[in-house]
Amino acid sequence: PAPLPPEREHASALSLLAMLQREGRFLDFVQENVAAFPDADVGAAARIVHEGCRKVVHQYLTLQPVLPQGEGDKVTVPPGFDAQRIRLTGNVAGEPPYGGTLRHHGWVTTEVKFPTVSPAMEPRVLAPAEVELA
Repeated sequence: PAPLPPEREHASALSLLAMLQREGRFLDFVQENVAAFPDADVGAAARIVHEGCRKVVHQYLTLQPVLPQGEGDKVTVPPGFDAQRIRLTGNVAGEPPYGGTLRHHGWVTTEVKFPTVSPAMEPRVLAPAEVELA
């Protein structure tokens, strides 16, 4: 079979971006240059974006921390650890086990519930233009 064009191969990822835009105006927020805006305005916008994006993530993904400990806790990284799940930083020398401080617990998806993307939909359109008629 012929390979799918990139927009079809990645339709579910594009669909996720479209959902984040629809519910949280994610793309509008990250495309805006916020450097000139006062912190209070950026913070107010971030609350709206956060609420909508969080809704999408919770609706379609089940997440859990890679490591159960809290950030700042001391942890031991055992021999044979999964380098895709645990990234070592700082003074990495020698062989495991390694002892260190957890800086971020990481995230892993335990369930994905994306809707099927209809072949009739154009996956590259993340948000249609909106025209208000008078």
